[in-house]
Amino acid sequence: MLATLAPCAPVAVAEERAPRAVLVVNTGDASVSRVDLAKLEEVARFPVGERPYGIASSRDGGTVVVGVEGEERLKFFATDDFALLGEVPIGPMYNDHIALAADGASVLVANFYSDDVVGVDVASRREAFRIEGASAPHVIKYGPLRKLAWVTCKKITGIASVDPAQRTLVRFHPTNVNPRSLTFSPDESRLYFASFWVDGFFEMDPAAGQVTRLIALPPPSEDAAPREVTYHGVEAVGPSLVLAANEGRSYLDAVDVASGRLVARHRDGISQPCCVERIPGTSPTRVIVSNLGDGSVTLVEVGSGGQLRTLGRVGVGKAPKRVAFLR
Repeated sequence: MLATLAPCAPVAVAEERAPRAVLVVNTGDASVSRVDLAKLEEVARFPVGERPYGIASSRDGGTVVVGVEGEERLKFFATDDFALLGEVPIGPMYNDHIALAADGASVLVANFYSDDVVGVDVASRREAFRIEGASAPHVIKYGPLRKLAWVTCKKITGIASVDPAQRTLVRFHPTNVNPRSLTFSPDESRLYFASFWVDGFFEMDPAAGQVTRLIALPPPSEDAAPREVTYHGVEAVGPSLVLAANEGRSYLDAVDVASGRLVARHRDGISQPCCVERIPGTSPTRVIVSNLGDGSVTLVEVGSGGQLRTLGRVGVGKAPKRVAFLR
């Protein structure tokens, strides 16, 4: 039975401004879509090169950086018309996530094949540094404190923390499962990640370097057989509320992580969801969900009790995955 959750404040801070658009990487058709969030419609689609994956926008909003894995490089585009501004070779890439550094001066690439976090200067569009030792990094994401970037590792499985300002690997936390996503409690005292074959997601104490529990989310009785692909993206949207996208079974769960209880299971407009991202500056909190199943993104509103409501869905390109917001 679904539980109810006490109202919780959104994660968004007061100075955040809601974005006007979202850029969606269409990995399956070599393009990036621009979606107007007010109208909820695709207003442009830009060719970027074979097998794009990671994406980030510069602090001033004038530049978009896309990891084009078929070309083994980052490509810098002008935001308005996607004119090519420059390219930086990275080497072989595999589902490399990209994040803008906290100081805005560089973008960070979690480079799977080199075991490095690669820092590329935004202004000069040149490689600036490499942080070694992350063991096939995949996801890279800052926590709410904005000091350390956290990285999921796929070869020696675990989660690492890096300090981009000092250009150092801070710590590596081994895990017995393969992490495929990452989100945080507001104070970074807990991390949450999903994995393959698991009906639920995990909580980690990064100070102790230990996984503390599995938050189990039993599947519906009519679809209970084991699956390799279960939960993919996880996203914290309140002090104790995490959304988890079940790619294999096509639903989005809202979970009270304080109690471990399922609050809502949402299927409207959801089709093999891989990524769920909180839209900054929205109240009530809204998220964008990338749907592998039908090549769309879905706008979902999170109610004060954790209930989920679909506001609309728009078709983009084939296999939409990572997103970046434009203010």
